[in-house]
Order: sequence, then C-alpha cells, then structure tokens
Amino acid sequence: MNTAFQINDLECCYRAGRTVLHVPQLEIGKGKTVFLLGPSGIGKSTFIEAIGLMNDTMRDKAGTSVVFYDEKNGKRELKGSWKGDNDDLSHFRNRYYSFIFQHTNLMPNFTAGENMCISRLIRGVPLAEAREEVLATMEELKLEPDIFYKKTTHLSGGQRQRVAFVRAITAEFEVLFGDEPTGNLDKDTAFRLMTILKNNLERHHRTAIIVSHDLDLALHFADQIVLMTFTGENGERHGIIRPENVLENKGGNWHDVDGGLLKNPAFFVNERMKQ
Repeated sequence: MNTAFQINDLECCYRAGRTVLHVPQLEIGKGKTVFLLGPSGIGKSTFIEAIGLMNDTMRDKAGTSVVFYDEKNGKRELKGSWKGDNDDLSHFRNRYYSFIFQHTNLMPNFTAGENMCISRLIRGVPLAEAREEVLATMEELKLEPDIFYKKTTHLSGGQRQRVAFVRAITAEFEVLFGDEPTGNLDKDTAFRLMTILKNNLERHHRTAIIVSHDLDLALHFADQIVLMTFTGENGERHGIIRPENVLENKGGNWHDVDGGLLKNPAFFVNERMKQ
C-alpha cells in the first residue's frame, strides 16, 4: 500500500456552520511532497487542520471517509477522532505528525535549543543525542551554534523560522504539515530550507502536505500539486478540490489527471486558478 491518505466526500466546516471546503475524492501517496495552492480564504489551512487533527472541522456525515495509512499499512479512520479520548488523539498526533507554520509558535520561555529538542525529549531520546542531531541540522541551515542557548525572543524573524524548521524535521514523524512555512523568508533562503526538507523527506520516506502561495517552489519541490478553486455562489461559495485539478510530477515532468504531459505547467495552474 503506497497510500498515506484516502479521502472521500470530506466536507469541512466550523462549529457546524456552512461548508468552507469540499473534497470529493483525493489520494495522497506515501513519501510524496504535496503542495496545496489556491487563493486566500479558499480553505487550504482548513484542509490541513482537518486531516492533521488540529481542529475539529470534519463534518460528520454518512459517506465521508478520511483514512490514514501508517508505514506498516495499519489504517485509522480519522473522521470522528474528536469524539474519542483526547489522550489517544494527542498520542496519535505526536506519533505520526509534525507541524511547521509561518508563525513559528516557539515557546518564548525556552531557549532555541530546548524548542528544537522538545519533540525528541518527549519521545524519551536522551538530551545529548537530541542535541547532536539538532546541531547537525542547524549547521545545514547555517544557524550559528550559539543560537542553541539563546532565548527565542533574542532571535531575528529569519532565525526563528529556521529554528522552527529544525524542530519540525528532527522530530520523529511520518507526515509533515506545513502552513506557509517559508512565507516570511526570501527566495534563496526558502529554496535552501526546502532543499534540506526535501532531502529529509526522501531519506526517511516521509510524506509532506504544504500550504503555499509560491508556484515556483511547488513546481520545483512537489511530487503532487493540488489546486483549490471556488464553487457555489453568494453565501454558499466555498473551496473545492476537483480531481482534474491535481497534478502529478513523474520523472521531472508534470502531468494532468489523465496522464497527459503538461508542457507549460505554470500556465496550466494559473488558468485553473482563475476558475
């Protein structure tokens, strides 16, 4: 089984209100880097909140199925997860997921090093081992070693963003969720961080689902691009992921849902995003 998520007829909403996103059908492969592209307000963050179990946004209705398959092909139905035990939900997220956001969500009372090591320490990894891995990753990201001992409030915005990257990719996980993780970085730094992240994902056969507005970044690093468009009218207007708006990268070439080669994928994406 090479599937990480199999999604059927997922509707997302807040507080039992109107639908903000509909996903009729979507399959995300194991070990794939998936970029979600779409205009602001269309539901990109809502999607990763839902399947990342960060917020209870899945509408509980017949026909909906959101199945996660782990590395051993054990499966878990995510719909209804919020009705169960909170400790079980937390354990599942800590075991399988890692997160990185545009807003770094670092703990201000901790040092940068404590922030970066926290995920490994929670899993029982000795501090010396966690520190060694973190320092090696910091070097890759061109973070000075003395930053390890500084309070996060003493770091620049770019340094905090890279600290958050280190924390995310040195954790043990099977799926990484990123919500505009390079949104505050210049283009060169964003490409360098994504290169390191992509290498980590490929080395460990991990899956990543990344929200972004950066088409160049998506075309360069993604294995799959999921385009989100609007549907409906007036107060019923919401985001939707249509099967025909999912692109696949095969051997460095982009293809549409029918397998057709896209000679100009950027043009294809821009035209679909106008819909």
